[in-house]
Amino acid sequence: MSDRSPAYILILILLFSAPSFGLENSTDLYKKGARLALNGKIDEAILVFKKVIDISPYYCMGHYGLGKAYLYKYGMIDEAIRQLRLSVKYDTRFAKGYFYLGMGYLLSGKYVDAIHSFRTAYRYNEAMSEALYNTGAVYDLMDRSYKAQVYFGKFGAESKSKEEEMESDEI
Repeated sequence: MSDRSPAYILILILLFSAPSFGLENSTDLYKKGARLALNGKIDEAILVFKKVIDISPYYCMGHYGLGKAYLYKYGMIDEAIRQLRLSVKYDTRFAKGYFYLGMGYLLSGKYVDAIHSFRTAYRYNEAMSEALYNTGAVYDLMDRSYKAQVYFGKFGAESKSKEEEMESDEI
């Protein structure tokens, strides 16, 4: 016989049977929130993302999902920026987080911060060529046409390169 206490055995049973009790983890909840947001149920998605953050306060995806949902919710730009800042704080190389943080800054008129965020997104993921375009658009809004043209040109070169790559794959 084992000298394990009944409390120890009960804890093991609870740990290994937790899914049967209907406990949700932050990753599954994030996916649920993302599906709700994609289906246009932003208010419901916000509630789910808040629950994700309650479960895992340092999980970048919870803050990212909540920040994006707030971007789509009229009048919640400051809160979106706050959440998206947290997402890139908890994953400092999270390109999508930087991209949407740039969108938040753009919408709030914080153009220098938007440029920094878009450039950081592209630096961490060069597949995000739309970050180049958005950087150009922000420079254009700032009446810095030369810089705008530089980034629009980079975006055009990236787009052409991707098209050529796709055409060569088809052959």
